Amino acid sequence: MNTDPVHAESLEALEARVRHELALLDHPKAEWVPPRTDKSGRHVYDVLMVGAGQSGLGALFALGREKVTNILAVDRSPAGREGPWITYARMRQLRTHKDITGPALGIPSLTPRAWFTARYGPDAWDALVRIPRTDWQEYLNWYRDILELPVWSETEVGPLAADEPDNPDSLIRVPLTATGPNGRTETVLAREVVLANGLEGCGVWHIPEILTENLPADRYAQANTEFDVSALRDKRIIVIGANAGGFDSAAAALEAGATKVDLLVRRDEIPRVNAHKPIDSVAWLKHFGDLDDATRWRLMVHVMRNNQPPPQDTFDRAANMPGFRMREGAGMTAAYMANDEVIIETAAGDKLHADFVIAATGFANDFSLRIETSEIADKIALWRDCYTPPDGEDWEPMGTYPYLGKSFEFTEKTPGTAPWLHHIHCFSLGTKPSLGLSASSATAMRYGVPRLVQALTRCLFLDDAEYHANAMLTFDEEDLVVDPASGS
Repeated sequence: MNTDPVHAESLEALEARVRHELALLDHPKAEWVPPRTDKSGRHVYDVLMVGAGQSGLGALFALGREKVTNILAVDRSPAGREGPWITYARMRQLRTHKDITGPALGIPSLTPRAWFTARYGPDAWDALVRIPRTDWQEYLNWYRDILELPVWSETEVGPLAADEPDNPDSLIRVPLTATGPNGRTETVLAREVVLANGLEGCGVWHIPEILTENLPADRYAQANTEFDVSALRDKRIIVIGANAGGFDSAAAALEAGATKVDLLVRRDEIPRVNAHKPIDSVAWLKHFGDLDDATRWRLMVHVMRNNQPPPQDTFDRAANMPGFRMREGAGMTAAYMANDEVIIETAAGDKLHADFVIAATGFANDFSLRIETSEIADKIALWRDCYTPPDGEDWEPMGTYPYLGKSFEFTEKTPGTAPWLHHIHCFSLGTKPSLGLSASSATAMRYGVPRLVQALTRCLFLDDAEYHANAMLTFDEEDLVVDPASGS
C-alpha cells in the first residue's frame, strides 16, 4: 500500500499547495507590457487565444507566469466541454502514459498525478494504467478553475483580419459571436492571436466525397464528431479507416448494441509499427524545428506515410467483441443505396450491406474551410509553396500544412501582401512538419507551450523595444537615501 505522505492529501490541501508553490515562484512580480489602445481608444489584448482546450489553457497559464496578463481565450464550446474528451472521443482512457505532466509546466502540484491522487487516493493511482478520458476533462476543468484563467465560453470566432492591412505592426481584428447565454458579441483587437484550435485546426474533419455524394446525410457520420451512438442499436455498421478513432467507433457501436461492424483497412495490412513513437523523446520534442527543410520534410513524410496502429487495448476492445470483423486491403471503391440499405464495395471485391457508415478518415487541411482563417487563407504559405521535395519524397498531404516560422507564426505566401501575418500563430496539429509535435498533444505540451510563450513575449517586447529602451534610459527612481547629517 502506498503510504507516501506527500501524496496522501485532500483536494482542498492540494489546492492550497498549488497556491503556495506558485507564490514561491512568483518573481519578478512586475507586469511589463505597456497597455495598448487603438486610435479610437478601444482596448487591445496583448494575446488572444482561439481555443480553451488543454493547449490554450496551458498557454494562458504560462503567459500569466511571465507577467503577460492582458490575455483572453475564447472557445465555442460550453465550459467543461472543450476539446474531444466528453464530446466525440470514444476511447476509455488516454493513449499516453499516465505519468504525463500535461499543462503542469514544472509545477508538481498541478500535475495530473497530484490531482488524481488527491481525488481518488494513492492506491488508485498505483492501480491505474492510463488516465480515463473523462477524468482528464475533469482535471482540465479543475486546472482552469484553480488558476482562474480568463476564458469566454460559448463564443464563436469569426474571420480574422488585419486592422491596417498595409501595416506590418497591424493589430488583428477578431470578431466574436455569442453562442450561449454567457457569450459576447463584439469585435475585439489583439496584438498577437494564437490558433489553439485542436487536431483539425488547419481545416476540417474529412468525409470522403464517395459517401457525401451518394448516401443520404443521415446514413453516415464522421468519427470525430458527436452523434447518437445509442441509435446504432440493432444496426449493421461499416467503419472506414483503421486509425485509433476507427477502432474506438467500432467498439462503441457494438457496445451500444450494433449487430455487426465491418472495419475497412485500405492498406493490405494494418500498420504494426508506430512510426510516431520515436518522436516522443526530449530530443525530437525540443529540437525537430531546428532541422533544415529537407530533413524535416523527409522525416515527417516517413512518419505520416507509415502512420501508427491503434493502441493494443484499443484494438483488443473491438477485435474481441462478437460481430466485429476487420477487412484488410479493402479500400472503398463505391457507395450507394439499394432497397434502403447502404452498399459499400471494396477493392477486395466485397459488396457489404449496412445501415450506417462511420468515416474515421482524419482531417483535410484547408484554411479556407475554417471560419477563423477563411479570409486570410490565400495569404498563408504552405509547405508546397516553399519547398520542392526530391523525386520519390513527394507526398501531397504534407504540402497542405502551413510553413511556419520559429515563433509558430504564419508566413506569407507572397511576400509583401500580408506583412502583419506574423502576428497570427498556429498552435494546432499544423505544427507537425515545421516544428514537430509541439501542439495538440498532452505529451508535447511540456516543451511546446514554453516555446510558444517565449515566442509571444519576444514579439511583445521587440514590438515595444523603443518604449522599453526609453523607460530604461529615463529611469530615475532613487534607491539610496543619503542623510546629510551622516557627514558624507
